[in-house]
Amino acid sequence: MTAVELPAGAPADKPVCKLEQVHAFYDAMPTGVTVTEAGRIFVNFPRWGDKVPFTVGEVRDGKVVAYPDLAVNHENPKDPGDGLISVQSVVADGKGRVWLLDTAAPEFAAPRPQGAKLVAVDLATNRIVKRLVFPDNVILPSTYVNDMRFDFRKGSQGTVYVTDSSVSGPGAIIVMDIASGHA
Repeated sequence: MTAVELPAGAPADKPVCKLEQVHAFYDAMPTGVTVTEAGRIFVNFPRWGDKVPFTVGEVRDGKVVAYPDLAVNHENPKDPGDGLISVQSVVADGKGRVWLLDTAAPEFAAPRPQGAKLVAVDLATNRIVKRLVFPDNVILPSTYVNDMRFDFRKGSQGTVYVTDSSVSGPGAIIVMDIASGHA
């Protein structure tokens, strides 16, 4: 490997911007952050053992508040596909929505049956507009859905690619059609 010295006056020698602290976290550890076109900032806190009052939040006026609300941020024991259990990733899609990837696996346990899901929240109304529960044949007892990326060129509503970062089973990339929820 050859190291190349930057010429004098190269950008590395000069600051290109001033850093700004947006928020400092002193309690639960966020694992994801996304910023919308309008500058709204969302973070997520997987339930890995920390006491977290909510698993998805929005940074507003120097505080993190439950998003879209506190009630949604709790598991529904009768329907694991309903409430948010342990969100690992948040992504603003550039189409007026923020997507939440729920592992349904608090404290790295096996995912709750019918609990791992993708949830889309409309940024204008702050209401859930889409909930895609991963099919049973896609989510293994060892699955840990970790991150997601969207391709809106494929499918009538787009396609989402989700990583399965299992540490005890096979890893995978799960491909889901957003319109049908077929994976």
